Amino acid sequence: MKKNVLVYGLISGICVAAFMSASIAYCYSKNSFEGSMLLGYTAMILSFSLIFVGVKNYRDKHNGGLITFGKAFLMSLYMALIASTLYVAGWMIAYYNFFPDFIEKLAAYQLSPAKISQMSPEQAGAVRQQIDM
Repeated sequence: MKKNVLVYGLISGICVAAFMSASIAYCYSKNSFEGSMLLGYTAMILSFSLIFVGVKNYRDKHNGGLITFGKAFLMSLYMALIASTLYVAGWMIAYYNFFPDFIEKLAAYQLSPAKISQMSPEQAGAVRQQIDM
Protein backbone atom coordinates (compact mmCIF):
# COMPACT_ATOMS: atom_id res chain seq x y z
CA MET A 1 0.00 0.00 0.00
CA LYS A 2 2.78 2.44 0.91
CA LYS A 3 4.52 2.00 -2.43
CA ASN A 4 1.31 2.67 -4.39
CA VAL A 5 0.52 5.73 -2.28
CA LEU A 6 4.00 7.15 -2.78
CA VAL A 7 4.28 6.37 -6.48
CA TYR A 8 0.86 7.64 -7.53
CA GLY A 9 0.92 10.56 -5.10
CA LEU A 10 4.29 11.69 -6.42
CA ILE A 11 3.28 11.27 -10.07
CA SER A 12 0.06 13.20 -9.48
CA GLY A 13 1.88 15.96 -7.59
CA ILE A 14 4.60 16.32 -10.21
CA CYS A 15 1.99 16.45 -12.99
CA VAL A 16 -0.17 19.09 -11.29
CA ALA A 17 2.87 21.24 -10.42
CA ALA A 18 4.24 20.95 -13.97
CA PHE A 19 0.85 21.82 -15.52
CA MET A 20 0.55 24.79 -13.17
CA SER A 21 3.99 26.11 -14.06
CA ALA A 22 3.36 25.63 -17.76
CA SER A 23 0.00 27.42 -17.62
CA ILE A 24 1.51 30.38 -15.77
CA ALA A 25 4.36 30.55 -18.29
CA TYR A 26 1.78 30.46 -21.09
CA CYS A 27 -0.18 33.30 -19.51
CA TYR A 28 3.01 35.34 -19.13
CA SER A 29 4.02 34.78 -22.75
CA LYS A 30 0.57 35.82 -24.01
CA ASN A 31 0.31 38.58 -21.37
CA SER A 32 -3.29 37.50 -20.83
CA PHE A 33 -4.97 35.31 -18.26
CA GLU A 34 -7.93 34.56 -20.51
CA GLY A 35 -8.79 30.86 -20.25
CA SER A 36 -6.21 30.20 -17.54
CA MET A 37 -8.81 29.11 -15.00
CA LEU A 38 -10.19 26.48 -17.36
CA LEU A 39 -6.68 25.30 -18.17
CA GLY A 40 -5.74 25.12 -14.48
CA TYR A 41 -8.79 23.19 -13.37
CA THR A 42 -8.50 20.79 -16.29
CA ALA A 43 -4.89 20.09 -15.34
CA MET A 44 -5.88 19.47 -11.72
CA ILE A 45 -8.67 17.07 -12.69
CA LEU A 46 -6.35 15.13 -14.99
CA SER A 47 -3.56 15.00 -12.41
CA PHE A 48 -5.76 14.09 -9.48
CA SER A 49 -7.49 11.38 -11.51
CA LEU A 50 -4.27 9.43 -10.98
CA ILE A 51 -5.46 8.93 -7.40
CA PHE A 52 -8.29 6.77 -8.74
CA VAL A 53 -5.80 4.89 -10.91
CA GLY A 54 -3.58 4.27 -7.88
CA VAL A 55 -6.40 2.85 -5.78
CA LYS A 56 -7.64 0.71 -8.66
CA ASN A 57 -4.11 -0.57 -9.30
CA TYR A 58 -3.72 -1.56 -5.65
CA ARG A 59 -7.14 -3.23 -5.62
CA ASP A 60 -6.51 -5.23 -8.79
CA LYS A 61 -2.85 -6.22 -8.33
CA HIS A 62 -2.48 -6.58 -4.56
CA ASN A 63 -5.91 -7.37 -3.17
CA GLY A 64 -7.35 -9.71 -5.76
CA GLY A 65 -10.02 -7.27 -6.95
CA LEU A 66 -11.42 -6.36 -3.51
CA ILE A 67 -10.79 -3.36 -1.30
CA THR A 68 -12.70 -1.91 1.63
CA PHE A 69 -14.04 1.60 1.49
CA GLY A 70 -11.91 2.62 4.47
CA LYS A 71 -8.66 1.41 2.93
CA ALA A 72 -9.48 3.03 -0.43
CA PHE A 73 -10.42 6.27 1.31
CA LEU A 74 -7.19 6.35 3.32
CA MET A 75 -5.09 5.61 0.25
CA SER A 76 -6.85 8.39 -1.66
CA LEU A 77 -6.40 10.79 1.23
CA TYR A 78 -2.67 10.08 1.51
CA MET A 79 -2.15 10.35 -2.25
CA ALA A 80 -4.05 13.65 -2.32
CA LEU A 81 -1.97 14.91 0.61
CA ILE A 82 1.28 14.08 -1.21
CA ALA A 83 0.06 15.56 -4.50
CA SER A 84 -1.24 18.73 -2.84
CA THR A 85 2.00 19.20 -0.93
CA LEU A 86 3.98 18.93 -4.16
CA TYR A 87 1.58 21.38 -5.82
CA VAL A 88 2.12 23.93 -3.05
CA ALA A 89 5.89 23.40 -3.12
CA GLY A 90 5.89 23.80 -6.91
CA TRP A 91 3.80 26.95 -6.65
CA MET A 92 6.15 28.44 -4.05
CA ILE A 93 9.23 27.63 -6.14
CA ALA A 94 7.62 29.05 -9.29
CA TYR A 95 6.32 32.16 -7.56
CA TYR A 96 9.47 33.14 -5.69
CA ASN A 97 11.97 32.22 -8.42
CA PHE A 98 10.23 32.74 -11.75
CA PHE A 99 6.99 34.74 -11.37
CA PRO A 100 7.44 37.19 -8.46
CA ASP A 101 5.16 39.75 -10.11
CA PHE A 102 2.32 37.28 -10.69
CA ILE A 103 -0.12 38.99 -8.31
CA GLU A 104 0.50 42.41 -9.86
CA LYS A 105 -0.05 41.08 -13.39
CA LEU A 106 -3.19 39.21 -12.35
CA ALA A 107 -4.54 42.31 -10.59
CA ALA A 108 -3.80 44.45 -13.65
CA TYR A 109 -5.61 41.95 -15.84
CA GLN A 110 -8.62 41.74 -13.53
CA LEU A 111 -8.86 45.54 -13.34
CA SER A 112 -8.17 46.20 -17.04
CA PRO A 113 -10.65 48.49 -18.80
CA ALA A 114 -11.86 45.64 -21.03
CA LYS A 115 -12.64 43.45 -17.99
CA ILE A 116 -14.19 46.27 -15.94
CA SER A 117 -16.48 47.31 -18.81
CA GLN A 118 -18.08 43.85 -18.70
CA MET A 119 -18.87 44.15 -14.98
CA SER A 120 -21.44 46.06 -13.05
CA PRO A 121 -20.08 48.80 -10.74
CA GLU A 122 -20.77 46.56 -7.72
CA GLN A 123 -18.80 43.66 -9.23
CA ALA A 124 -15.90 45.96 -10.13
CA GLY A 125 -15.86 47.32 -6.57
CA ALA A 126 -15.87 43.79 -5.16
CA VAL A 127 -12.90 42.82 -7.37
CA ARG A 128 -10.98 45.93 -6.28
CA GLN A 129 -11.75 45.17 -2.64
CA GLN A 130 -10.55 41.56 -2.97
CA ILE A 131 -7.31 42.65 -4.62
CA ASP A 132 -6.64 45.29 -1.94
CA MET A 133 -6.88 42.71 0.85
